Parts: sequence; C-alpha cells; structure tokens
Amino acid sequence: MEVKKFISRSCPVCGENPPSQAEISSEQKAESLGFDVLTQHWNGFFKEKIIFSYARCGNCGLLYCPTFFHADQLTQLYSQMPPNMVEVPQQALRDTQYGYFKFLKKCSPLTGGFIEIGPDIGLFTEHCVREGHFDEYWLFEPNREVKPVLENVVQGHKSHVIHEMTDFSSVPDGAATSAVIIHVMDHLLDPVATLSELRKKLTDDATLMIVTHDESSLLRRIVGWRWPAFCLQHPQIYNFKSTRALLESAGFDILEQHKTVNFFKLSFLLKHAFWAFGFKVKSVPDFGGFTLGLKLGNILTIATPNKQQK
Repeated sequence: MEVKKFISRSCPVCGENPPSQAEISSEQKAESLGFDVLTQHWNGFFKEKIIFSYARCGNCGLLYCPTFFHADQLTQLYSQMPPNMVEVPQQALRDTQYGYFKFLKKCSPLTGGFIEIGPDIGLFTEHCVREGHFDEYWLFEPNREVKPVLENVVQGHKSHVIHEMTDFSSVPDGAATSAVIIHVMDHLLDPVATLSELRKKLTDDATLMIVTHDESSLLRRIVGWRWPAFCLQHPQIYNFKSTRALLESAGFDILEQHKTVNFFKLSFLLKHAFWAFGFKVKSVPDFGGFTLGLKLGNILTIATPNKQQK
C-alpha cells in the first residue's frame, strides 16, 4: 500500500526545529502507515492504539508531533467524528463543565460579548446563559450536526453559531469580554496564530480561559504512551510551562493556572485503566452508574491580553 504523505512540523509554539529523537511512540507508528489505515483508528477510545510520535521541543518544552496529518486530511477526519465524549454520561460532563465555569465566574463579570471555540453541544455555554449576563454570543463549532442544539442553548439571546475554528472575522474587533477554549488547543495545527487572531476580538481587560490536557501529570507518567490524550486527534499536548510559552507567544499574560476536577463513571475509568495497561476488556461492571470527580490530568489557565502587545 502506498504511504500517503503527511506534513512535517517545527515546534508550533516557538518554531524550533524538531529534535532527532521522539519521546513518545506507539508500538506501531502512525507516520509509517497510510491515511486510509489511520481513518479506521480515528474514532473511539477502545481500539488498538496507534499515534504519531511525539517529540519534545528543546526550547519551549512543548511535546508535539513533528509528523502529522495535513489540513485537508483533518477536515475529512473531523467531518465524520461524533460529538465529543459521547461515551461519558451527560451529567458527568455537565458537572465537569460547571467546575470550569466557576473559575470563569470568579475572573469575569460575565457581561458583554462571549466567544467559545469548540462548544460541542453547549454544556459550558448553558452555564453562561443561566448565570451570566452576556449580551452576545459567538460560538465557533465546525460540527454542523450540533447547530440546532447550540441554537437552543442560546435561544432568546443575540447569538451566532459559526462553522469555523480559526476564522474569527465575523466578530468585530474588541467585541468580547470573555473567551473560552476547552480541549481545543491540543487539536490545532497553528495554535499561536489562532490565539493571536482571537486576541484582536477581545477587549483590553478580557478574560481568556483555556483547558488543556497535562502531559506532565502523574497518570501520564504511569501509563506512558497508552495515556488516552496521546491520540490521533492531538498534534501537541501541553504542560504548565509550555502552556505559558504558548500564551505569551500569542500576546497574553497568564493570571493563574490550576489542575482541574473531571467527573467520570467508575466503569469508564476502570475500562480505560485496563486498556492503558494492555488488557483489552470489552466491558466492566456498571457499579450503578457511580461517578467520581478526580484530578486526572487537565490544566485550566486564565489569561488576559498583554496590553503592550495589543
């Protein structure tokens, strides 16, 4: 089978050339396979794990894939991807999103314009609608299937559902006082350019909140390359240091960073644990749907535009 060409990347945060050695690789490397083969491994947690190899930037410390899908391939792959975390009960997702929202609530007046990139079905946005006083919403979600759900979440409010992730031209400059990006930065090929464009749409004292996976977490160190966040959807994974480097490169000042609590069904966690250690079980007991809140490896960062670069 002919191996389809992928892109070669320098560090997407600082531009440093990639190191000669990978730090994280699966037993079968994605870069050695063809695109058609990899499409079969794109969706779903519980499959044979194949990932592009990750290398660590010697300058900023970012862990990223020097070889990865090109933009056209990603468009094709994401077009057939189901809503995010469909295997996790919606109440657990709501509890997790509300935990994130409480951080925004502490740092933002929840007024003015609101931007969310990658809202999926709007579980975070619905907290903003319920407890906030935003006068306009811009929701950037490429999955067209969830548009009716998102429109229902912001019903009765001035709002825009835009099927884009990086083109913010529909938002007037300086229009938004808050912007939220939850588990999207891990997916972007050019995260600095995306954040730099977003910064133009924010007020001088706006609040930016992002949530990313934490590749320096204890869980990641325990399970190695089988950590669930190492996957075909993530061209880079951050830690506290590389998140800071990303935001500073894009013209933001970090105000605070936190490890966050995520809620999962116990059965879901156990099945992930078995797969992470190489035991490919098909099912585990449901334990009555019991849900746990744990700090398992996410970073929440609050930032604001750097006024000297604005």
